[in-house]
Amino acid sequence: MSLKAVFLVLIIALAADAVTGFSSMIAGTSTVTIPQSSTFIVQAPALNTYQTSITGGNGLPVFTESNFSRLMNDDILSSASCALGCSITLNPGRYNATQGILVNRPSVTITGSLASVINTMNVSFTNQLACPGLRQLFCIIGSTFTMTGLKIEDFARDTIGGVTGEAISIASTSSNGLLQSLTIQNASSNGINYLGTNYIITTSTLTGPTPIPKISGNHGITIGGSNLRIFLNSISGFNGSDVAGINLGTSATYVTITANNLFKNSFGVASIWGKFVKIEANTINNNYAGGILLTTSAFGSVSAGPITINDNTIVDNGQESGNDVQCNNVHCSGINIKGTRPAWDGITITSNTIKDTQAIHTQLYDIYIFSTQYTNLTIVGNTVGTTSSGLTIVMTVNALKSWIISENSGFNPQPVRGPLTAGATPFTYTNVDGYKEQIELITIGDMTAFTCRGIANIIQVDAISPILNTLDTCIFTYVAVAPTYDVLPT
Repeated sequence: MSLKAVFLVLIIALAADAVTGFSSMIAGTSTVTIPQSSTFIVQAPALNTYQTSITGGNGLPVFTESNFSRLMNDDILSSASCALGCSITLNPGRYNATQGILVNRPSVTITGSLASVINTMNVSFTNQLACPGLRQLFCIIGSTFTMTGLKIEDFARDTIGGVTGEAISIASTSSNGLLQSLTIQNASSNGINYLGTNYIITTSTLTGPTPIPKISGNHGITIGGSNLRIFLNSISGFNGSDVAGINLGTSATYVTITANNLFKNSFGVASIWGKFVKIEANTINNNYAGGILLTTSAFGSVSAGPITINDNTIVDNGQESGNDVQCNNVHCSGINIKGTRPAWDGITITSNTIKDTQAIHTQLYDIYIFSTQYTNLTIVGNTVGTTSSGLTIVMTVNALKSWIISENSGFNPQPVRGPLTAGATPFTYTNVDGYKEQIELITIGDMTAFTCRGIANIIQVDAISPILNTLDTCIFTYVAVAPTYDVLPT
């Protein structure tokens, strides 16, 4: 058998079976045919060619490669044949990884199927200094990286203290990548930690640890890079304390999160920072804490935003048994807006459906605002519905001038308030509700002036003011008899 035409081939095959387990082919190679045997190892070090065949138990087509990490790191990715890129195929089988894999070459493609399962072993992985995070299975520092189809099973690390680590870590040096149709199961830490540039993550399934939820550092996808598109993924089971299916951290910029299914996490989406972020058309349901959490941390001086949250279905969240510190020490809501410093500008929440459809409701409010650390906050055109509290949009702070809450079915307009009696003259009424209002005079007493938005109005019973936006005022001036008025939310 001649191997002269082969630059790099790595094959793991089943005993007495023609199924190829793992192959790495470089452009220009020829096919290698090796006779099948019950157990054999063929090694040609000069050509980095290996084949291992182990009979599967009970006749099942299952095999174990005991040195998958070394073959990837030493024989393929370190090969001169892979210097400018190579394509690696994992055919059906189980591949035991005993150490991290450093993808430091450009244009590397790793392809497999659901039957191509990489099992992490319960040994301490070395932290790759080139990558963010801890104990990565795959540390990607090269650009134009593609991974499709295969499955990563991280259960063995999940159950051993001090061994847990990230499945895939994308370093800031990596750009122009694709992660497609992957399965990351029982992630012992973050499923994907992203610090790169210009990546797509799509049609993948990520599940958190079973049965041990993590306290922190266990997001499905955590983001600190730029130009990332996440769409058509299913992310569930990342339900430890203060974690999320998708988490936007520092330096997350130009990120779109579209048409994903996010369920049974702590939060579906959480963000402490971000610029030019769009969260669109996702189904965010049955999460233990809340659907979406926007918060700010006391870091840096650069304000975040804009962020657009539109056309999402956010239902049946708040399923944890107790209150949550992230939600102002109450039960969590569909969208939770909190912060510790003025760090967000330009938040648009529109066309979302937010409600609780369960027989026993758990979602406290649909939208809960308990911070003024946001400027230009627009909540318009959402459909809100049943909650456990009976309230849909709730603010525990006075709205800022740049806030507007309008045309939300199930919330706007609010009921008429009144008749109310003006306070001591001159009395100033200020619209602090975040939605548009008008003032109607019910009785005028001995008024001498009625000025709204700086404009003098007619003084007569049933006179109506101009529309008052957030923090607009009406001033009542009278002699001794206080007028009464109604507030008409629009």
